[in-house]
Amino acid sequence: MKPEAFALALREMTRALAEPRRWAMILAVVLLVAIAGPFYTMERLGLAGRIAYWAGIGVTSWLMMWALVRLAFALTPAHWPPVLTGALAGLAGVVPVMGLVTLANLAAGMGLPAGGFWGLAPYVAPLVTGISVLAVVFQGGAARATPPGTAQPPVTPPLFARLPARLGREIVTIQAQDHYIEVTTLRGSALILMRMGDAVQGLPARHGLQVHRSWWADLAYAERLEVTGAGRMALVMVTGGVVPVPRARQAALRKAMASAAPAAGKA
Repeated sequence: MKPEAFALALREMTRALAEPRRWAMILAVVLLVAIAGPFYTMERLGLAGRIAYWAGIGVTSWLMMWALVRLAFALTPAHWPPVLTGALAGLAGVVPVMGLVTLANLAAGMGLPAGGFWGLAPYVAPLVTGISVLAVVFQGGAARATPPGTAQPPVTPPLFARLPARLGREIVTIQAQDHYIEVTTLRGSALILMRMGDAVQGLPARHGLQVHRSWWADLAYAERLEVTGAGRMALVMVTGGVVPVPRARQAALRKAMASAAPAAGKA
């Protein structure tokens, strides 16, 4: 795992831990499970004991799986389906979660099933793997259906939720780098854990264009289109960035640039 990717994952975890809504959701789930008392905890523990038991397992497992999912995305090829990556992260988390459950059971005086440590596998493996897959699938949130004829409410692009506020919202270019993207605005740039397809979703399409399979650019912030040799071209942006343009897209790019109005922030 690249050092910058590891540092970015730590920053995202810190930001996630600071979100009150996330902790409220975790607390609600812990309370519901504690009241239901599955896996014989109802018979063996009181309500306070069940809350402590499930809080310890739930919070620690969430932190562990959060890290494993991001590690799986950083290590697997970018073209792999998210479901497969989530399943691998879930499988990697089965044994650690079994160890966590073992410690919790011993601390609560509940002991282990007849099969001992490995007797926990039939209970833990399906839950951990299934939850990991579901978390990956629904991470971005599902679009809410709107009745025909109803005006669509304005949608905030998913990228803006992860883009540091200090960079503003005037996106100049986006470059794909494996599972990460480098976003450049008029105020600077940042590396973000996100797929290119998800990043460009919801961005204004008037002047935005997928110039290259690994590049998206807002043509309103383009200074010029220059020939770099042997029929190759590059798009030079107001930030100084240079975006390669494959031959197959040169004609479409020229046409798009002709209709793109200069942006208000363009130098």
